[in-house]
Amino acid sequence: MNFHPLVIYMTGSILLTTYGGYLIHFSLLRNNSFSFYYALTNHAISSLLIVLAALTGFAAEGLENTEKVSALLLTPHKVLAMALVLLTLLSFIYLWIKQRDSDRKLGLIISLTGLILTLVVILLGWRIRLILA
Repeated sequence: MNFHPLVIYMTGSILLTTYGGYLIHFSLLRNNSFSFYYALTNHAISSLLIVLAALTGFAAEGLENTEKVSALLLTPHKVLAMALVLLTLLSFIYLWIKQRDSDRKLGLIISLTGLILTLVVILLGWRIRLILA
């Protein structure tokens, strides 16, 4: 059974709110602690879910119907998803240690990179899903 679609929809939405919360905190509400801790809580949840999403994605690769998908589409999806896993885990460690004392420019880079990577991985996954349907 393929649990990857269920897991990625939850993970993708939480990641978008995580990196969106960081973007709002580091760009507009630097003095507000609620926006940072909202994003950090979502980041903790998404750090667990993204590992589960990657594992279910690799498990879904062995299913019969994925043979129809071109490697030109599947390979970037996997590589960018693994980059998103690394970004999410490493940025969570950094932001958990530094808390609100983290650098504003680095926080903006993390949030923008996370938003872009999340959107690209989701869009590539939707394209793969359209091929499989």
